[in-house]
Amino acid sequence: MMSFSWFRRVARSLNHSRPWWWRGLVHTLKADRWAWWVEPGNEVQLHPRAPWLDLTLRGQGHRVVVEPGATLRGVVLDIVGDGHHVLIRRGCVLNQVYIRIRGRGNRLEMEENVRFTRGGEIWLEDEGSRIRIGRGTTIVQAHLAAIEGTTLHIGENCLFAYQIEVRTGDSHSILEAATGQRQNPSADVVISPRVWVGARALILKGTRVPPDSVVAAAAVVTQAFDEPGVVLAGHPARVVKRGIRWTPERVPVDDEYTQN
Repeated sequence: MMSFSWFRRVARSLNHSRPWWWRGLVHTLKADRWAWWVEPGNEVQLHPRAPWLDLTLRGQGHRVVVEPGATLRGVVLDIVGDGHHVLIRRGCVLNQVYIRIRGRGNRLEMEENVRFTRGGEIWLEDEGSRIRIGRGTTIVQAHLAAIEGTTLHIGENCLFAYQIEVRTGDSHSILEAATGQRQNPSADVVISPRVWVGARALILKGTRVPPDSVVAAAAVVTQAFDEPGVVLAGHPARVVKRGIRWTPERVPVDDEYTQN
């Protein structure tokens, strides 16, 4: 009897070589716990430890690269449109993450050792939008969204708790009643290196969180901040403490912490 692994290897080989009877044919591959739906005209380089991966590529000119040493568990890559790029570098660990990309020419980049520990959603829409997550960043659970050609940039060695939402736009339009002119354009979001974001925080379009800072639990960030080493808290968020730095370690209250 032919094994599932044999069938999977044959189907992959046919997809890459594309003989005449395979051209233009959308194929579905379900073997072990992989599920693929890939239209011809796209480049896929998958080298993960992936007990379960659901990959959908509809359209042309997509490029999906998962480097050796990345681990994907229960990840869905749902990509529709043209010319989208996804890069997941070595050492990344993604658990129960849903990645949805629509439109044209959008990009998702995860640098080395990015971790989603409990799940999350990543949405890219419209044309030329980009999400980049810096190396060593850990996210427990978050919804990240970039639309209308904007960029969501998360720096290196950040720490996100759970139920966090970061978005570069409002998804819908607010119009001036008299003129019909739109009042809520999308705008870039920058979260600098070494930022700790507390549970249920909301970081909205056009904002900047400075390096070595903390966004308090349930804070709503609506503006750009430049001073490093601050705590942002409240609705809307404001600076409530200055001159801080943070560490993921629990330092005893009476001890002085010395960074190596």
